[in-house]
Amino acid sequence: MIYRLITSIVRRDSISRIKLFFWLFLIGTSQTAQASFTDSLTIGNAKALALGHAVTADPPGIDSIHFNPAGLARLKGRQLHIKGVYGIFETNYDMGEYGEYTQGLIDEINELRNPGSNGVIPPEDEAYFYDEALNSKSEVEGPTVMLPGGMVDMPFAGGVMGGASYSPPGSNYTFATNVYTPMMSGYHRAEDDPGRFFQQRGAFTLLTYFSPSVGIEISDELQVGVALNFSYAGMGLELPAREPHWLLWQYGSPWFQDNFCLEEGVSNDVIGVNLCHTVSPYQTYADLKVEADTPMVFSYNVGLLWSPEPWLTLGLSYNSAVKNDLEGEWEFPIDPFFNTVLIDAMSGSAWPTFQAATAAIGMPLPGVQETMDQGNGGDVKIRYELPQHVSAGLSVQLTSDWKYNVDVKWTEWSVFSDIQIIFDRNISLLMLGSIADKLLNKGRNGIEPNAVRYQLGLQDVTYWGMGTEYQLTEQLALRAGFENRPSAVPDDEPNAFIPINDGVLYSVGFAYEFESENTLDGSIGYMSSKSHYPACSAKLGNACNPNDVAYSTYMGQDLRSEVTFWLFEVMYSRHF
Repeated sequence: MIYRLITSIVRRDSISRIKLFFWLFLIGTSQTAQASFTDSLTIGNAKALALGHAVTADPPGIDSIHFNPAGLARLKGRQLHIKGVYGIFETNYDMGEYGEYTQGLIDEINELRNPGSNGVIPPEDEAYFYDEALNSKSEVEGPTVMLPGGMVDMPFAGGVMGGASYSPPGSNYTFATNVYTPMMSGYHRAEDDPGRFFQQRGAFTLLTYFSPSVGIEISDELQVGVALNFSYAGMGLELPAREPHWLLWQYGSPWFQDNFCLEEGVSNDVIGVNLCHTVSPYQTYADLKVEADTPMVFSYNVGLLWSPEPWLTLGLSYNSAVKNDLEGEWEFPIDPFFNTVLIDAMSGSAWPTFQAATAAIGMPLPGVQETMDQGNGGDVKIRYELPQHVSAGLSVQLTSDWKYNVDVKWTEWSVFSDIQIIFDRNISLLMLGSIADKLLNKGRNGIEPNAVRYQLGLQDVTYWGMGTEYQLTEQLALRAGFENRPSAVPDDEPNAFIPINDGVLYSVGFAYEFESENTLDGSIGYMSSKSHYPACSAKLGNACNPNDVAYSTYMGQDLRSEVTFWLFEVMYSRHF
Protein backbone atom coordinates (compact mmCIF):
# COMPACT_ATOMS: atom_id res chain seq x y z
CA MET A 1 0.00 0.00 0.00
CA ILE A 2 2.82 2.43 0.87
CA TYR A 3 4.50 1.79 -2.47
CA ARG A 4 1.25 2.35 -4.38
CA LEU A 5 0.63 5.57 -2.46
CA ILE A 6 4.11 6.91 -3.23
CA THR A 7 4.00 5.95 -6.89
CA SER A 8 0.57 7.52 -7.22
CA ILE A 9 2.10 10.83 -6.16
CA VAL A 10 5.37 10.41 -8.02
CA ARG A 11 5.72 9.22 -11.57
CA ARG A 12 9.21 9.11 -12.97
CA ASP A 13 9.87 12.79 -13.54
CA SER A 14 12.10 14.92 -11.34
CA ILE A 15 9.50 17.64 -10.68
CA SER A 16 7.12 15.14 -9.10
CA ARG A 17 9.93 13.72 -7.00
CA ILE A 18 10.68 17.19 -5.67
CA LYS A 19 7.01 17.49 -4.70
CA LEU A 20 7.40 14.19 -2.87
CA PHE A 21 10.29 15.73 -0.89
CA PHE A 22 7.97 18.38 0.59
CA TRP A 23 5.21 15.81 1.19
CA LEU A 24 7.63 13.58 3.13
CA PHE A 25 9.00 16.58 5.02
CA LEU A 26 5.51 17.45 6.27
CA ILE A 27 4.89 13.84 7.33
CA GLY A 28 8.18 13.80 9.24
CA THR A 29 7.65 17.10 11.04
CA SER A 30 4.09 16.21 12.05
CA GLN A 31 5.13 13.09 14.00
CA THR A 32 4.94 13.21 17.78
CA ALA A 33 8.42 11.97 18.56
CA GLN A 34 8.80 10.63 22.08
CA ALA A 35 12.52 10.06 22.62
CA SER A 36 15.82 8.84 21.25
CA PHE A 37 18.16 9.00 24.27
CA THR A 38 21.63 7.84 23.03
CA ASP A 39 20.71 5.88 19.88
CA SER A 40 23.47 5.81 17.20
CA LEU A 41 25.44 8.72 18.69
CA THR A 42 28.52 6.58 19.46
CA ILE A 43 28.70 4.54 16.22
CA GLY A 44 31.02 7.11 14.64
CA ASN A 45 29.85 6.87 11.03
CA ALA A 46 30.39 10.20 9.25
CA LYS A 47 27.78 9.55 6.54
CA ALA A 48 25.09 8.53 9.03
CA LEU A 49 25.71 11.55 11.25
CA ALA A 50 25.67 13.96 8.29
CA LEU A 51 22.28 12.58 7.17
CA GLY A 52 20.65 12.79 10.60
CA HIS A 53 21.07 9.00 10.99
CA ALA A 54 18.35 8.57 8.33
CA VAL A 55 20.24 5.78 6.54
CA THR A 56 18.05 2.68 6.95
CA ALA A 57 17.28 2.78 3.22
CA ASP A 58 20.73 4.19 2.32
CA PRO A 59 23.11 2.15 4.51
CA PRO A 60 26.63 3.52 5.03
CA GLY A 61 29.17 0.95 3.84
CA ILE A 62 30.58 -1.49 6.39
CA ASP A 63 28.67 0.23 9.19
CA SER A 64 25.59 -1.25 7.53
CA ILE A 65 26.25 -4.01 10.06
CA HIS A 66 24.62 -1.71 12.61
CA PHE A 67 22.28 0.46 10.54
CA ASN A 68 20.94 -2.18 8.10
CA PRO A 69 22.94 -5.37 7.33
CA ALA A 70 21.24 -5.67 3.93
CA GLY A 71 23.40 -2.75 2.79
CA LEU A 72 26.45 -5.04 2.84
CA ALA A 73 25.17 -6.67 -0.36
CA ARG A 74 25.99 -3.43 -2.19
CA LEU A 75 29.69 -3.70 -1.33
CA LYS A 76 31.75 -5.51 -3.97
CA GLY A 77 35.30 -6.79 -3.86
CA ARG A 78 37.45 -6.25 -0.82
CA GLN A 79 36.96 -3.10 1.21
CA LEU A 80 37.96 -1.67 4.55
CA HIS A 81 37.27 1.49 6.47
CA ILE A 82 38.95 3.36 9.28
CA LYS A 83 36.99 6.00 11.17
CA GLY A 84 37.71 8.48 13.92
CA VAL A 85 35.31 10.34 16.17
CA TYR A 86 35.95 13.26 18.50
CA GLY A 87 33.39 14.86 20.78
CA ILE A 88 33.19 18.03 22.84
CA PHE A 89 30.65 17.60 25.63
CA GLU A 90 29.44 19.96 28.34
CA THR A 91 27.03 18.92 31.09
CA ASN A 92 26.10 21.61 33.60
CA TYR A 93 23.64 21.86 36.47
CA ASP A 94 22.36 25.01 38.14
CA MET A 95 21.14 24.17 41.65
CA GLY A 96 19.15 27.08 42.94
CA GLU A 97 16.94 28.01 45.88
CA TYR A 98 14.84 25.73 48.06
CA GLY A 99 11.17 25.47 47.36
CA GLU A 100 8.42 26.09 49.87
CA TYR A 101 8.51 22.56 51.31
CA THR A 102 12.22 22.39 52.16
CA GLN A 103 12.48 25.99 53.29
CA GLY A 104 9.50 25.46 55.55
CA LEU A 105 11.12 22.35 57.02
CA ILE A 106 14.36 24.24 57.68
CA ASP A 107 12.47 27.10 59.33
CA GLU A 108 10.50 24.66 61.48
CA ILE A 109 13.57 22.77 62.74
CA ASN A 110 15.48 26.02 63.28
CA GLU A 111 12.64 27.39 65.40
CA LEU A 112 12.57 24.19 67.46
CA ARG A 113 16.32 24.31 67.99
CA ASN A 114 16.45 28.10 68.47
CA PRO A 115 13.12 29.46 69.72
CA GLY A 116 12.49 33.05 68.72
CA SER A 117 15.12 33.05 65.97
CA ASN A 118 12.60 34.37 63.41
CA GLY A 119 14.21 32.36 60.62
CA VAL A 120 17.77 33.47 61.37
CA ILE A 121 20.20 30.57 61.79
CA PRO A 122 22.65 31.28 64.65
CA PRO A 123 26.38 30.74 64.02
CA GLU A 124 26.53 27.64 66.21
CA ASP A 125 23.95 25.92 63.94
CA GLU A 126 25.33 26.97 60.57
CA ALA A 127 27.25 23.70 60.17
CA TYR A 128 24.09 21.68 60.85
CA PHE A 129 22.08 23.49 58.16
CA TYR A 130 24.94 23.91 55.68
CA ASP A 131 24.16 22.58 52.19
CA GLU A 132 27.05 22.80 49.74
CA ALA A 133 24.67 22.48 46.79
CA LEU A 134 22.49 25.48 47.64
CA ASN A 135 22.77 28.15 44.91
CA SER A 136 25.68 26.34 43.31
CA LYS A 137 26.81 25.14 39.89
CA SER A 138 28.01 21.72 38.79
CA GLU A 139 29.87 20.78 35.64
CA VAL A 140 31.25 17.57 34.21
CA GLU A 141 35.04 17.57 33.91
CA GLY A 142 35.35 15.00 31.13
CA PRO A 143 34.41 11.56 29.79
CA THR A 144 34.82 8.27 31.65
CA VAL A 145 34.82 4.83 30.02
CA MET A 146 34.50 1.35 31.47
CA LEU A 147 37.25 -0.99 30.24
CA PRO A 148 38.33 -4.50 31.30
CA GLY A 149 40.64 -2.99 33.93
CA GLY A 150 37.96 -0.72 35.40
CA MET A 151 36.72 2.85 34.92
CA VAL A 152 39.15 5.22 33.23
CA ASP A 153 38.81 9.02 33.13
CA MET A 154 39.70 10.21 29.63
CA PRO A 155 41.25 13.56 28.62
CA PHE A 156 38.86 13.78 25.67
CA ALA A 157 35.93 11.93 24.10
CA GLY A 158 37.07 10.14 20.98
CA GLY A 159 38.46 7.02 19.40
CA VAL A 160 39.38 5.11 16.27
CA MET A 161 37.52 2.06 14.90
CA GLY A 162 37.42 0.06 11.69
CA GLY A 163 36.06 -2.88 9.73
CA ALA A 164 36.38 -4.88 6.52
CA SER A 165 34.18 -6.61 3.94
CA TYR A 166 34.67 -9.14 1.12
CA SER A 167 32.51 -10.26 -1.77
CA PRO A 168 33.92 -13.09 -3.94
CA PRO A 169 33.99 -12.36 -7.68
CA GLY A 170 30.59 -13.11 -9.26
CA SER A 171 29.02 -13.86 -5.86
CA ASN A 172 25.76 -12.50 -4.47
CA TYR A 173 27.17 -12.69 -0.95
CA THR A 174 29.19 -10.06 0.94
CA PHE A 175 30.87 -10.96 4.22
CA ALA A 176 32.02 -8.39 6.76
CA THR A 177 33.04 -7.68 10.33
CA ASN A 178 33.30 -4.41 12.20
CA VAL A 179 34.47 -2.83 15.46
CA TYR A 180 32.04 -0.25 16.82
CA THR A 181 30.37 0.99 20.02
CA PRO A 182 26.56 0.70 20.22
CA MET A 183 26.83 2.39 23.64
CA MET A 184 29.70 4.35 25.15
CA SER A 185 28.46 6.73 27.83
CA GLY A 186 30.12 8.13 30.92
CA TYR A 187 31.59 11.14 32.68
CA HIS A 188 33.28 12.28 35.88
CA ARG A 189 33.11 15.27 38.21
CA ALA A 190 35.58 16.80 40.61
CA GLU A 191 35.67 15.41 44.15
CA ASP A 192 34.21 18.62 45.58
CA ASP A 193 31.66 19.26 42.83
CA PRO A 194 28.19 19.80 44.41
CA GLY A 195 26.60 17.75 41.60
CA ARG A 196 28.52 14.60 42.54
CA PHE A 197 25.45 13.22 44.34
CA PHE A 198 23.93 12.56 40.92
CA GLN A 199 27.09 10.55 40.35
CA GLN A 200 30.73 11.45 40.67
CA ARG A 201 31.86 8.92 38.10
CA GLY A 202 29.88 6.58 35.92
CA ALA A 203 30.20 4.68 32.67
CA PHE A 204 28.32 2.24 30.44
CA THR A 205 30.20 0.44 27.68
CA LEU A 206 29.04 -1.90 24.94
CA LEU A 207 31.96 -2.47 22.55
CA THR A 208 31.37 -4.83 19.62
CA TYR A 209 34.75 -6.32 18.74
CA PHE A 210 33.61 -9.12 16.38
CA SER A 211 30.53 -8.97 14.16
CA PRO A 212 30.49 -11.71 11.48
CA SER A 213 27.88 -10.53 9.00
CA VAL A 214 26.54 -11.34 5.55
CA GLY A 215 24.56 -9.36 2.99
CA ILE A 216 22.75 -11.29 0.26
CA GLU A 217 21.69 -9.82 -3.08
CA ILE A 218 18.57 -11.81 -3.89
CA SER A 219 17.89 -9.67 -6.97
CA ASP A 220 18.64 -6.20 -8.29
CA GLU A 221 15.63 -4.95 -6.33
CA LEU A 222 15.92 -6.96 -3.09
CA GLN A 223 18.74 -7.44 -0.58
CA VAL A 224 18.74 -8.95 2.91
CA GLY A 225 21.38 -9.16 5.63
CA VAL A 226 22.16 -10.47 9.10
CA ALA A 227 24.89 -9.64 11.62
CA LEU A 228 25.96 -11.52 14.74
CA ASN A 229 27.53 -9.30 17.39
CA PHE A 230 30.00 -10.37 20.08
CA SER A 231 30.62 -7.51 22.50
CA TYR A 232 32.35 -6.52 25.70
CA ALA A 233 29.93 -5.01 28.25
CA GLY A 234 30.83 -3.09 31.38
CA MET A 235 29.39 -0.69 33.91
CA GLY A 236 31.02 1.42 36.62
CA LEU A 237 29.53 3.76 39.19
CA GLU A 238 30.88 5.95 41.96
CA LEU A 239 28.06 7.57 43.89
CA PRO A 240 28.54 9.59 47.10
CA ALA A 241 25.38 9.24 49.16
CA ARG A 242 23.42 11.75 51.15
CA GLU A 243 19.72 11.78 51.96
CA PRO A 244 18.15 14.99 53.39
CA HIS A 245 15.02 12.99 54.23
CA TRP A 246 12.29 14.15 56.59
CA LEU A 247 13.37 11.51 59.18
CA LEU A 248 16.91 12.91 59.38
CA TRP A 249 15.49 16.38 59.95
CA GLN A 250 13.44 15.03 62.87
CA TYR A 251 16.51 13.26 64.22
CA GLY A 252 18.09 16.67 64.76
CA SER A 253 15.10 18.22 66.56
CA PRO A 254 15.25 18.97 70.31
CA TRP A 255 12.16 16.80 70.90
CA PHE A 256 13.99 13.80 69.51
CA GLN A 257 17.09 14.49 71.58
CA ASP A 258 15.05 15.11 74.76
CA ASN A 259 13.10 11.86 74.45
CA PHE A 260 15.62 9.41 73.03
CA CYS A 261 18.95 10.42 74.55
CA LEU A 262 20.29 10.78 78.07
CA GLU A 263 22.33 13.87 78.84
CA GLU A 264 25.49 11.88 79.43
CA GLY A 265 25.15 10.28 75.99
CA VAL A 266 24.77 6.67 77.11
CA SER A 267 22.02 4.27 76.10
CA ASN A 268 18.55 5.55 76.86
CA ASP A 269 16.86 3.73 79.73
CA VAL A 270 13.57 3.48 77.87
CA ILE A 271 14.49 2.30 74.37
CA GLY A 272 17.91 0.82 75.09
CA VAL A 273 19.80 2.48 72.22
CA ASN A 274 22.10 5.46 71.92
CA LEU A 275 20.58 8.12 69.64
CA CYS A 276 22.44 11.09 71.04
CA HIS A 277 24.37 12.16 67.98
CA THR A 278 23.17 15.05 65.86
CA VAL A 279 23.47 14.30 62.14
CA SER A 280 23.24 17.03 59.53
CA PRO A 281 20.75 16.08 56.80
CA TYR A 282 23.27 17.25 54.20
CA GLN A 283 26.13 15.11 55.41
CA THR A 284 27.72 12.62 53.00
CA TYR A 285 27.27 9.34 54.86
CA ALA A 286 28.73 6.78 52.41
CA ASP A 287 30.27 6.34 48.96
CA LEU A 288 29.05 3.48 46.75
CA LYS A 289 31.56 2.19 44.21
CA VAL A 290 30.83 -0.68 41.81
CA GLU A 291 32.64 -1.92 38.72
CA ALA A 292 31.50 -4.97 36.79
CA ASP A 293 31.84 -6.35 33.28
CA THR A 294 31.72 -9.43 31.08
CA PRO A 295 33.97 -10.28 28.13
CA MET A 296 31.14 -11.41 25.88
CA VAL A 297 27.47 -10.66 25.34
CA PHE A 298 25.58 -11.66 22.20
CA SER A 299 23.14 -9.79 19.99
CA TYR A 300 22.11 -9.71 16.35
CA ASN A 301 20.90 -7.34 13.63
CA VAL A 302 18.80 -8.14 10.56
CA GLY A 303 17.79 -5.93 7.65
CA LEU A 304 16.06 -5.65 4.28
CA LEU A 305 16.33 -3.30 1.28
CA TRP A 306 13.79 -3.11 -1.51
CA SER A 307 14.11 -0.90 -4.59
CA PRO A 308 10.87 -1.15 -6.58
CA GLU A 309 12.01 1.76 -8.76
CA PRO A 310 15.53 2.91 -9.65
CA TRP A 311 14.93 6.19 -7.80
CA LEU A 312 13.25 4.71 -4.69
CA THR A 313 14.58 2.41 -1.94
CA LEU A 314 12.74 1.22 1.16
CA GLY A 315 14.62 -0.14 4.17
CA LEU A 316 13.77 -2.04 7.33
CA SER A 317 16.20 -2.96 10.11
CA TYR A 318 16.03 -4.63 13.53
CA ASN A 319 18.64 -4.62 16.32
CA SER A 320 18.03 -7.16 19.05
CA ALA A 321 18.10 -6.45 22.77
CA VAL A 322 21.34 -7.06 24.69
CA LYS A 323 21.01 -8.77 28.06
CA ASN A 324 23.93 -7.92 30.30
CA ASP A 325 24.87 -10.09 33.28
CA LEU A 326 28.03 -8.55 34.71
CA GLU A 327 30.30 -9.56 37.57
CA GLY A 328 32.74 -7.42 39.50
CA GLU A 329 33.51 -5.81 42.83
CA TRP A 330 31.92 -3.27 45.17
CA GLU A 331 32.95 -0.91 47.95
CA PHE A 332 30.55 0.95 50.23
CA PRO A 333 32.62 2.71 52.92
CA ILE A 334 30.67 4.66 55.53
CA ASP A 335 31.77 8.11 56.69
CA PRO A 336 33.64 7.64 60.04
CA PHE A 337 31.29 9.91 62.00
CA PHE A 338 28.18 8.34 60.54
CA ASN A 339 29.67 4.90 61.19
CA THR A 340 30.02 5.89 64.85
CA VAL A 341 26.39 7.01 64.90
CA LEU A 342 25.23 3.61 63.60
CA ILE A 343 27.47 1.53 65.85
CA ASP A 344 26.49 3.50 68.97
CA ALA A 345 22.82 3.03 68.11
CA MET A 346 23.36 -0.73 67.72
CA SER A 347 25.34 -1.08 70.94
CA GLY A 348 22.40 -0.58 73.26
CA SER A 349 20.80 -3.38 75.23
CA ALA A 350 17.56 -3.35 73.22
CA TRP A 351 19.06 -3.69 69.75
CA PRO A 352 19.23 -7.54 69.76
CA THR A 353 15.54 -7.60 70.65
CA PHE A 354 14.75 -5.28 67.74
CA GLN A 355 16.83 -7.48 65.44
CA ALA A 356 14.96 -10.62 66.41
CA ALA A 357 11.57 -8.94 65.99
CA THR A 358 12.28 -7.46 62.55
CA ALA A 359 13.95 -10.65 61.28
CA ALA A 360 10.80 -12.58 62.19
CA ILE A 361 8.78 -10.46 59.74
CA GLY A 362 11.40 -10.60 56.97
CA MET A 363 13.01 -7.20 57.60
CA PRO A 364 16.35 -7.89 59.33
CA LEU A 365 18.22 -5.11 61.09
CA PRO A 366 22.01 -4.87 60.82
CA GLY A 367 24.38 -5.53 63.68
CA VAL A 368 27.64 -3.94 64.72
CA GLN A 369 29.78 -6.47 62.86
CA GLU A 370 27.85 -6.06 59.60
CA THR A 371 28.23 -2.30 59.85
CA MET A 372 31.95 -2.56 60.45
CA ASP A 373 32.39 -5.06 57.58
CA GLN A 374 30.51 -2.90 55.06
CA GLY A 375 33.61 -0.91 54.19
CA ASN A 376 35.54 -4.05 53.19
CA GLY A 377 33.62 -4.51 49.93
CA GLY A 378 33.11 -7.76 48.07
CA ASP A 379 31.70 -9.28 44.90
CA VAL A 380 28.81 -7.81 42.94
CA LYS A 381 26.53 -8.80 40.06
CA ILE A 382 24.84 -6.22 37.85
CA ARG A 383 21.98 -7.03 35.52
CA TYR A 384 20.33 -4.80 32.95
CA GLU A 385 19.06 -4.96 29.39
CA LEU A 386 19.88 -2.64 26.52
CA PRO A 387 16.81 -2.21 24.33
CA GLN A 388 15.79 -3.65 21.00
CA HIS A 389 15.50 -1.15 18.16
CA VAL A 390 13.48 -1.03 14.92
CA SER A 391 13.94 1.46 12.10
CA ALA A 392 12.14 1.95 8.79
CA GLY A 393 13.14 4.40 6.10
CA LEU A 394 13.11 5.40 2.50
CA SER A 395 15.59 7.04 0.17
CA VAL A 396 14.39 9.01 -2.85
CA GLN A 397 16.63 10.14 -5.72
CA LEU A 398 14.75 13.36 -6.43
CA THR A 399 16.98 14.36 -9.35
CA SER A 400 20.31 13.19 -10.67
CA ASP A 401 21.96 15.50 -8.10
CA TRP A 402 19.55 15.51 -5.14
CA LYS A 403 18.74 12.64 -2.78
CA TYR A 404 16.44 12.70 0.27
CA ASN A 405 16.27 10.20 3.15
CA VAL A 406 13.78 9.89 6.00
CA ASP A 407 13.67 7.39 8.88
CA VAL A 408 11.15 6.53 11.58
CA LYS A 409 12.54 4.60 14.57
CA TRP A 410 11.37 2.87 17.73
CA THR A 411 13.45 1.90 20.76
CA GLU A 412 12.25 -0.10 23.78
CA TRP A 413 13.98 2.05 26.40
CA SER A 414 11.57 0.87 29.11
CA VAL A 415 13.60 -2.36 29.51
CA PHE A 416 16.60 -0.24 30.59
CA SER A 417 14.59 1.20 33.47
CA ASP A 418 15.77 -1.26 36.12
CA ILE A 419 19.47 -1.79 36.76
CA GLN A 420 19.84 -4.51 39.38
CA ILE A 421 22.92 -4.33 41.62
CA ILE A 422 23.24 -7.50 43.72
CA PHE A 423 25.85 -7.67 46.47
CA ASP A 424 27.39 -10.86 47.86
CA ARG A 425 26.01 -10.21 51.36
CA ASN A 426 23.69 -7.99 53.34
CA ILE A 427 24.86 -4.39 53.68
CA SER A 428 24.13 -2.36 56.78
CA LEU A 429 22.79 0.77 55.07
CA LEU A 430 20.69 -1.24 52.61
CA MET A 431 19.17 -3.24 55.47
CA LEU A 432 18.03 0.00 57.11
CA GLY A 433 16.90 1.42 53.77
CA SER A 434 14.98 -1.76 52.96
CA ILE A 435 12.93 -1.48 56.14
CA ALA A 436 12.14 2.19 55.46
CA ASP A 437 11.23 1.36 51.85
CA LYS A 438 8.87 -1.45 52.84
CA LEU A 439 7.20 0.51 55.64
CA LEU A 440 6.87 3.83 53.83
CA ASN A 441 6.55 2.89 50.17
CA LYS A 442 5.63 -0.81 50.01
CA GLY A 443 9.07 -1.63 48.57
CA ARG A 444 8.62 0.46 45.41
CA ASN A 445 12.13 1.93 45.66
CA GLY A 446 13.57 -1.54 45.10
CA ILE A 447 15.87 -1.62 48.14
CA GLU A 448 16.73 -5.05 49.58
CA PRO A 449 19.23 -5.96 52.33
CA ASN A 450 21.69 -7.19 49.67
CA ALA A 451 20.53 -5.45 46.50
CA VAL A 452 19.16 -2.28 44.98
CA ARG A 453 17.26 -1.62 41.77
CA TYR A 454 18.47 1.60 40.19
CA GLN A 455 15.15 2.68 38.66
CA LEU A 456 15.41 5.11 35.76
CA GLY A 457 11.71 5.05 34.80
CA LEU A 458 12.19 5.28 31.03
CA GLN A 459 9.57 4.70 28.36
CA ASP A 460 9.45 3.15 24.88
CA VAL A 461 9.99 5.82 22.26
CA THR A 462 9.33 6.69 18.64
CA TYR A 463 11.27 9.38 16.78
CA TRP A 464 12.44 10.39 13.31
CA GLY A 465 15.26 11.90 11.31
CA MET A 466 15.92 13.09 7.79
CA GLY A 467 18.84 13.99 5.58
CA THR A 468 19.61 15.24 2.09
CA GLU A 469 22.61 14.85 -0.20
CA TYR A 470 23.61 17.08 -3.11
CA GLN A 471 26.11 15.82 -5.69
CA LEU A 472 28.09 19.02 -6.28
CA THR A 473 30.58 17.44 -8.68
CA GLU A 474 31.32 13.92 -9.84
CA GLN A 475 33.65 13.52 -6.89
CA LEU A 476 32.17 15.72 -4.15
CA ALA A 477 28.81 15.31 -2.40
CA LEU A 478 27.46 17.64 0.31
CA ARG A 479 25.11 16.46 3.05
CA ALA A 480 22.87 17.91 5.77
CA GLY A 481 20.71 16.24 8.38
CA PHE A 482 18.17 16.84 11.11
CA GLU A 483 17.10 14.44 13.86
CA ASN A 484 14.41 15.01 16.45
CA ARG A 485 15.72 13.51 19.72
CA PRO A 486 13.31 14.23 22.60
CA SER A 487 13.71 12.74 26.04
CA ALA A 488 13.34 9.09 26.99
CA VAL A 489 11.98 10.22 30.37
CA PRO A 490 8.16 10.49 30.67
CA ASP A 491 6.86 14.02 31.09
CA ASP A 492 4.83 13.02 34.15
CA GLU A 493 7.84 11.38 35.91
CA PRO A 494 10.86 13.72 35.53
CA ASN A 495 14.29 12.29 36.29
CA ALA A 496 16.97 14.81 37.24
CA PHE A 497 19.62 12.06 37.24
CA ILE A 498 19.47 11.98 33.41
CA PRO A 499 20.76 15.34 32.17
CA ILE A 500 20.13 14.80 28.44
CA ASN A 501 16.51 15.35 27.53
CA ASP A 502 14.63 17.01 24.66
CA GLY A 503 16.95 18.09 21.87
CA VAL A 504 17.46 18.36 18.14
CA LEU A 505 20.56 17.11 16.34
CA TYR A 506 21.77 19.25 13.42
CA SER A 507 24.49 17.97 11.14
CA VAL A 508 26.42 18.66 7.93
CA GLY A 509 29.03 16.69 6.06
CA PHE A 510 30.62 15.70 2.78
CA ALA A 511 31.85 12.70 0.80
CA TYR A 512 34.80 12.89 -1.56
CA GLU A 513 35.47 10.01 -3.96
CA PHE A 514 39.01 9.68 -5.27
CA GLU A 515 39.83 8.38 -8.74
CA SER A 516 40.68 5.03 -7.16
CA GLU A 517 37.05 4.81 -5.91
CA ASN A 518 38.28 5.23 -2.37
CA THR A 519 36.15 7.65 -0.32
CA LEU A 520 36.70 10.20 2.43
CA ASP A 521 33.64 11.14 4.52
CA GLY A 522 33.49 13.88 7.12
CA SER A 523 30.72 15.33 9.28
CA ILE A 524 29.93 17.67 12.16
CA GLY A 525 26.94 17.33 14.47
CA TYR A 526 25.58 19.65 17.16
CA MET A 527 22.92 19.13 19.82
CA SER A 528 21.75 21.04 22.88
CA SER A 529 19.34 19.90 25.58
CA LYS A 530 17.96 21.97 28.48
CA SER A 531 15.74 20.84 31.35
CA HIS A 532 14.13 22.47 34.37
CA TYR A 533 13.08 20.56 37.49
CA PRO A 534 11.12 22.85 39.84
CA ALA A 535 11.38 22.03 43.52
CA CYS A 536 9.79 18.66 44.44
CA SER A 537 9.04 17.73 40.80
CA ALA A 538 11.54 14.92 40.07
CA LYS A 539 11.25 11.65 42.00
CA LEU A 540 14.87 10.96 41.14
CA GLY A 541 16.62 14.14 42.20
CA ASN A 542 14.55 16.63 44.21
CA ALA A 543 11.37 14.85 45.34
CA CYS A 544 9.73 15.89 48.62
CA ASN A 545 7.53 12.87 49.31
CA PRO A 546 8.74 11.30 52.61
CA ASN A 547 7.69 7.88 51.28
CA ASP A 548 10.44 8.04 48.65
CA VAL A 549 13.48 7.04 50.67
CA ALA A 550 16.01 6.88 47.83
CA TYR A 551 17.63 9.23 45.32
CA SER A 552 16.13 12.53 46.53
CA THR A 553 19.60 13.94 47.12
CA TYR A 554 18.55 17.54 46.38
CA MET A 555 15.19 17.43 48.13
CA GLY A 556 13.00 20.42 47.43
CA GLN A 557 15.63 22.36 45.47
CA ASP A 558 15.18 24.02 42.09
CA LEU A 559 17.36 22.26 39.47
CA ARG A 560 18.27 23.08 35.89
CA SER A 561 20.46 21.06 33.54
CA GLU A 562 22.04 21.85 30.17
CA VAL A 563 23.86 19.43 27.89
CA THR A 564 25.59 20.51 24.68
CA PHE A 565 27.88 18.55 22.43
CA TRP A 566 29.72 18.72 19.15
CA LEU A 567 30.61 15.57 17.23
CA PHE A 568 33.38 15.52 14.63
CA GLU A 569 33.65 12.35 12.56
CA VAL A 570 35.85 11.29 9.66
CA MET A 571 35.97 7.99 7.77
CA TYR A 572 38.23 6.68 5.03
CA SER A 573 37.00 3.76 2.93
CA ARG A 574 39.16 2.00 0.38
CA HIS A 575 39.31 -1.05 -1.87
CA PHE A 576 42.27 -3.36 -1.42
